[in-house]
This record gives sequence, structure tokens and C-alpha cells, in this order.
Amino acid sequence: MTHEDILKRIATVAGQSHYTSDSRSLIHAYSACLTFDDLCASIARTLGAPVDVRLALRGRLLRTLGDHPTPEQRDRLVDLVAETSALSDGDKGLRQTVDALHSAMLRHLPMPTQHQILERWVDRGTRGAMARWLKATRDTPPLFDASVALAYWRTTRDHRAAKSLAYQAEPDTLGPIVSELVAQCEEGWIISKAILRSGCDDESTWDLVRSNHPSTYLYLCAQLKREISDDDAFDLMWGCSASAIHGDRGLAIWAIGQMGKVAVLDRIRNSAETLFEKDIAELRARYPELPAANSN
Repeated sequence: MTHEDILKRIATVAGQSHYTSDSRSLIHAYSACLTFDDLCASIARTLGAPVDVRLALRGRLLRTLGDHPTPEQRDRLVDLVAETSALSDGDKGLRQTVDALHSAMLRHLPMPTQHQILERWVDRGTRGAMARWLKATRDTPPLFDASVALAYWRTTRDHRAAKSLAYQAEPDTLGPIVSELVAQCEEGWIISKAILRSGCDDESTWDLVRSNHPSTYLYLCAQLKREISDDDAFDLMWGCSASAIHGDRGLAIWAIGQMGKVAVLDRIRNSAETLFEKDIAELRARYPELPAANSN
């Protein structure tokens, strides 16, 4: 029986108007009847098929590969990449499907083919393509190129690229751009990782962290044993929000505790009512349409 015969059966099941769990099982079972070469051929032929069919075939391919593909399987995968790349170049409607396929196959491919796929994503430069590039280079660190991540971040301010820089760039590469990350990045956890990994000792950068990200500053003081007075610690905590969405006061209080500042914690405890009133005032300033509190 040829793979065309199997695909006809899969298409018949997938086309049934009443989709059931048995239909899903049949699609996966039929897929298991295909040889490796037939799987690759079938995947290339069904790029426009329903998602259940595509996922079943792709899943079977990955399970067949396991952790140690044979040289022959790798060669066939390279051919599949070339074939599906050409198809997506000719039909942009297939691009997302092909990108997802290449992402799933990436770790099984020879390094030159991995680079080829990454270059395609970089050349395209869209957020979707670069999200795949960032994930691939996170999963396979030797593929990471800080210059690519930095160029993309400077263009888009996509925090995922900033995260990759903070977590993956070499300290010597990270050092010169830390101040830029601090100035432009809203995520304190990314900034703290960048400073910790780069060993930043530039006081102007530290001042910027203190001004823009007070809770992150306190966290870094705790992590690096950086001196800070009790009054400064309390004032920085006071400037933090307790908002459910962007609140960072909890981190500030945690950091103060890590520094053993019991007196500051006592001041915070004794200021609980005032802090609550401050939070309510900030909430009403942001959302003036909120109903007034019941005075009874």
C-alpha cells in the first residue's frame, strides 16, 4: 500500500462532519502505518490540510526520530526542509505552517541546515519569525547571536529579545548595553539579570535603576550586598505599587527582609493603613470611573 492510499484514508476520516475521539485516534493510527520516507513525503503534501492531520503526521515524525536520528534520516529531513521552504516561498499562506514544522524539527537537523532556517527567520524579521529565532537560540545556545537579538530589540523593543540578551549574551557583550536596557526595558527581572551577569559597576546606570525600578534596585542591593540606608530602603519601597498588574512592592519588601532590615519592616507594618489609602488613591486616579467607597 502506498502512502497516497494512507493519505486518502486520513483525508476521509478528517473530512467527517462529526469529529470524534475515535476519528482522532484513527488519524494517528493511520499515520503510524507510514514509513519514515513516506511520512516526509506526506508532510510536504499536506501543508494545507486540517491542523489535526498536520499535527498527527508531525508528531509521528518526531517520535520516529527519537533522540538519535540516523544519518539517512537526517539527510531526508534536509530534503524536507528544502522542499517545504520552496513551497512556502511560493505560497505565503503556508509560511506559518512551514515555520512551525521547521521549529519542531530543528534540533534533529545538521548545524548548517539549522543556520539556514534561522537566517530565513532573521531575513523575514517579523515578530512571529523572530519569536521562533529567539526560542530556537534559547533551546540551542550555540546558535545565539547577540548582534541579531540586539538589532531586533532596538527596532521593536520586544522584551523577549531583551530577555535573550540579559540571559544569553556574553558578559563582555552585555556590559556596554546594560544602560540602554535599563533605560528602555520595563521588566525589572530582565534588568536585574543583565546587571548581575554583566557585573555592572557604572554608578549612572545604578542611579537609573534606582529612579526607574526601585524594587529592582532593592533586589539587587540584597543580591549583591550593596549598602543602602534604612531611610533610603523605606523611601524606595514607598514608591512601589501594590497593583495586581504592575505591583512590585512585594519584591521590595522581600528584598528589605533579605537585607535583615527589621526596623524598616516594622515601619512598613506600622504604615499599613497609610499604604492602603495610598493604593486606593492611585487606583482612583488611574480609574476615575470607579464608584466611590461606601462610607457606612
